[in-house]
Amino acid sequence: MEAKSASTEQDKRVLFSIVEEMSKSMTGVQSTKHWANDALWFDVAPFASKGVEPARTQFDTEFGKLSSFVVEILESETSIHCDMGIVCSVQRWNIVPKDGTAPSHLLVRQTDCFERREGQWKIIHEHSSVPMIPGWDGKIETREQVSRAS
Repeated sequence: MEAKSASTEQDKRVLFSIVEEMSKSMTGVQSTKHWANDALWFDVAPFASKGVEPARTQFDTEFGKLSSFVVEILESETSIHCDMGIVCSVQRWNIVPKDGTAPSHLLVRQTDCFERREGQWKIIHEHSSVPMIPGWDGKIETREQVSRAS
C-alpha cells in the first residue's frame, strides 16, 4: 500500500507540473504539448474543439493579440484513479492586449482531465469557465463551510 501511495503522490505532482507548464505558455504548440491527439477542449470564449490542431490554431490566434498573458494558480486540487487524473484549479488570468486597450484580469475555473496512455499522462479534456455571478473571490468552499454560513 505504501508504494501505491507514493506513486499516486508522484503522479499528482506530475499532473500539477503539466498544468503549471501550460499556464506559462504563449503558443498553441506549448499549450497543447501534453494533449492527446483526440482531446476535447471547451474554452472561455465561445469555442470548442475536438483534436489538437483546431486548439493550436485558436491558441495562436488569441495569444497573437496579447503582449502579455500571466496566469496565477490560486487554488488547485488533483485527483488520481488508476489511469485517470483530474486537476481542478482556480486561476487569475492577467491579460495585456497588444492594441493598447486596458489590461484585464479574469478569475477562471480550469479543469484538466488526464489519461495515462502508453506510460505518459495526456490531457483528454480541458474546460475553462468564468463565473456568471460577479463578486466571486476565487475561493473553493467545502460543504461544511457552506452549511455554517447558512
